[in-house]
Amino acid sequence: MQVKFYKTKNELLKPFLEGYYFLAKNRCENIEYLTFPNNFINVSAYKNIKVTLNNGCAEISEDDSIHFNSILITNYKMPIRVNYYGKVDEISFCFNPIGINSFINNFSSYSKNQLNAFAPFDDFQNEMIIILDEIDADKRIIAIENYWLSKLNNFNNPLLANLINDVSIIENEISIGDLALKYHTSRQNINKLFNRYLGKSPNDFRKIHRFRLALRKRITLLKKNENLTSLSYESLFYDQSHMIKDFKTLTGLTPKQFFNQIELKAGAGNWLFIT
Repeated sequence: MQVKFYKTKNELLKPFLEGYYFLAKNRCENIEYLTFPNNFINVSAYKNIKVTLNNGCAEISEDDSIHFNSILITNYKMPIRVNYYGKVDEISFCFNPIGINSFINNFSSYSKNQLNAFAPFDDFQNEMIIILDEIDADKRIIAIENYWLSKLNNFNNPLLANLINDVSIIENEISIGDLALKYHTSRQNINKLFNRYLGKSPNDFRKIHRFRLALRKRITLLKKNENLTSLSYESLFYDQSHMIKDFKTLTGLTPKQFFNQIELKAGAGNWLFIT
């Protein structure tokens, strides 16, 4: 399977859209992988594809009877096992944590489930089909960014933006109660804002952020022979047992198992391919 990640080019889109993947698979390949929780919101578009999710397993299969399909994936706290069957051509958009709210006005209606049918605009299906039919990658990119530019709204929530910044600071971690005092609001309101616009609690957001920080540090800073204690300190887990607990919760694996098996690459996603 060919997977290419493109960072968003347009400066107006960058605060909201991290980038997008082009995925292509032929009929002869058998592809199975695990994908792990993150704080991005992912929207995938397909032609002639059926998508089902059962008990933490997603099946993406060729189906000529389904002209177009698009899904929004959010609110998952455990790995999802993904299986691809048949020929697949997919575009997957990766929105920054609250970025999707700058394009749609009803994200909370999608955040109750892990996988949701996604068709937020009258022209979404037709425009996505045109983009999927485009073979030239550069032309695809131009069409993608022009489309999302046309859907930008005036979403602005300074309190939520400040809360996200504070929760993302792992050094000198601040409690939700202290955040409420800092911004003259309540814990209940903070939880309400996170669940409405991000689809998760601030504590879940922080746990996933710390996990993803560990992955980024592993990619950019850590050498293969450095031990797990070094990783736990540099990633600012409380201690090694805390790191192991969070990794097992979010990946089903210990940190040692995880880093021995996963293929880490720069970009918005990480997968464990199963052979």
